[in-house]
Amino acid sequence: MLETPRHHIKYPAGTDLVKNASSQFQAMAESIDNTLDVLPAQVADAVTTAAANTKKWRDEAASFAATSGNLQDNGLAALIRRAGSETRRALYGGSCLFIGDSYTEGLRASSPSQRWSTLLAQSMGWTEYNFASGGSGYSIPGSGGRTFLQQAQYAKSRGVNPDIVIVAGGRNDGSTSVENSAKSLFDACRANWPAAKIIAIPIMWDCRPVTSDALARASEIRSAANVEGATVVWDAWTWLYGRQDLIYDLGGGNLDMHPNNAGYAVIARFVRQVLLGGPSTVSFRRQPLPSRNNSQPTTASVQIVDGMVHIQGQFDSPSSVFSGWDFTTIPAPARPASDRYVLGYTAGGATPLLIKISAPDGVCTINNIYGSAGKGVGLPDVCWPVSQ
Repeated sequence: MLETPRHHIKYPAGTDLVKNASSQFQAMAESIDNTLDVLPAQVADAVTTAAANTKKWRDEAASFAATSGNLQDNGLAALIRRAGSETRRALYGGSCLFIGDSYTEGLRASSPSQRWSTLLAQSMGWTEYNFASGGSGYSIPGSGGRTFLQQAQYAKSRGVNPDIVIVAGGRNDGSTSVENSAKSLFDACRANWPAAKIIAIPIMWDCRPVTSDALARASEIRSAANVEGATVVWDAWTWLYGRQDLIYDLGGGNLDMHPNNAGYAVIARFVRQVLLGGPSTVSFRRQPLPSRNNSQPTTASVQIVDGMVHIQGQFDSPSSVFSGWDFTTIPAPARPASDRYVLGYTAGGATPLLIKISAPDGVCTINNIYGSAGKGVGLPDVCWPVSQ
């Protein structure tokens, strides 16, 4: 019998069909019957092989996609970190205009390269345009004869077209309300540079407590900036608080009101941190409060969280405590701006007492005991804003 070329199914040839019909049709039927027995197994093998190959190719594709994704992610992260890259420029801009007072001008820095605006511009890959001048404010002209608004207008007249505008200051305005002046400035910035990101940093300060006038000006600047959709960097007056080592020394420990190089570097670090999505507030980790006059700290600690000082915990004592006993000292960055009085306890919580926290030196002293004295002093969690 003849056979088909692919599956070898047999069929009768052109012979005497009558004579050989029976045997020929029998052979053909058996051929088909045998083929049907083998076919399911062949199909199953083919399906199994195809499924295995599909899984293999899928796994390989997934592995390639993951590797490719990691490479892309790492590459993008490297471009974002690299100053001058187009990726970083697209995210954070390529140029920045700085408007402000002597802090932004960089007074007392050893050179313009050490002022915070230049340090920040270098780290962000920006072209820097700095029109700040000492003594200036929102309401008053400085040494250059220009208010903040006039600094912006002068920059515009010089053809400056920045991606970012940073306005930093307000300390020199003193007790003069600046909300209207600030609004006029942010209005002008928005009109002059509609595509630019506008950032306001109210009231930079030194290591000493911020004044109530300065805080009032900061609130007015924030209100005006919010109306115009500007980004506000809050708490700048806390960045150097309690850090005499960051303030320019005029000689013999006589401190200026301006930062030294290290202080300007701290300001630049905070502003950069905010621009990259980090916090603007001062923080430091929980640390134990020190012993003083034979006190025995057990759980007593201090920390700064999101610009708020927290002190709490327990001190043991060798004998019953008494009014006038000073038992610990708070570190400078956590000290209050003025003397504070907080409630504590002694005798295992049975007797309340009043504790004075001295602003100049941070010493904690029992001011009064309201009942029978006992051993030890306890402090519930008491807190206040840094530099206030």
